[in-house]
Amino acid sequence: IFAQVLQNETAAGTPLPAAMRRLRNLVVATLIERDLLGRADLAEVVATMTAFGDFAVQTHVAALSAELAAIHGVPVGEESGAVQELIVLGMGKLGGGELNVSSDIDLIFCYPENGETSTSSADQRALSNHEFFTRLGKKLIGALSEITADGFTFRVDMALRPNGASGPLVASFGMVEEYLIVQGREWERYAWVKARALTG
Repeated sequence: IFAQVLQNETAAGTPLPAAMRRLRNLVVATLIERDLLGRADLAEVVATMTAFGDFAVQTHVAALSAELAAIHGVPVGEESGAVQELIVLGMGKLGGGELNVSSDIDLIFCYPENGETSTSSADQRALSNHEFFTRLGKKLIGALSEITADGFTFRVDMALRPNGASGPLVASFGMVEEYLIVQGREWERYAWVKARALTG
């Protein structure tokens, strides 16, 4: 049903970020009404909000990836030669399926391999995979969390990534593995128990 409501909004000419915010407001208002009337239990509330969190992240990543690929080409792994995708990990309540109507979402961005984008026309400007996914991650955070006339979709917390706020926004699998082995603290490893890949 999320996709149908969003489709109705975008078909009417509403840009995706605004349409997603309107959908979020509808989801939250519906859940609050059902909760107050005793028609929704806690399980319904957290399952619905978690499903919407997944949907919002997945929808924006797909749209933003296509936009960036049109400008810079498609990211390719230097070892495998395979197309690379941004893997958004839901952590905390999002990862554990426990999101409520006021929760922010804890995310980690990673990708399998380093390399660079494969361009298909002279108009496209190649980027390293790291730079491509960094730009994609920044755009995703903005799409979800910037406050507009329609509010925001989710506040985004990136503090669980390797090295926290001082670390790079995105990390290759190799970087994540090395960090957790060499300097990751116990609580950071425990946090990964709830990690769930939403994309990629």
